[in-house]
Amino acid sequence: MAMCDGISHVALHQESVPAKGEEMSKLPKAIRDRLQMEARDWDAAIARETPAETEALLKQARPFEVSRPPRRPVSVRMDSFDLAMLKRLARKKGLPPSQLMAMWLHERIEQEKVEQGV
Repeated sequence: MAMCDGISHVALHQESVPAKGEEMSKLPKAIRDRLQMEARDWDAAIARETPAETEALLKQARPFEVSRPPRRPVSVRMDSFDLAMLKRLARKKGLPPSQLMAMWLHERIEQEKVEQGV
């Protein structure tokens, strides 16, 4: 059991775990309730549409595009064993090794941002 300033992480974690049947969410209950009500309203509105109305709306729809900055290539020197393991893991996941590395780096950067409060 890990200790930090004499307080058990397990005990702290157990206090934040929802009871069985409760949903786990970071959103306040009032916001979750509003979102659920909005979802019910959308479901009801969609259910009232006829197939012809839906088809007409789909014909008017435009593709949704999100602009993002271009990716920049980066060179990394790696140990031969690590590179071989990276290639093996990437192959098992059905990804190119460079994409797996980019995903891992992104996840680690996000984790560091949270830990550092950035």
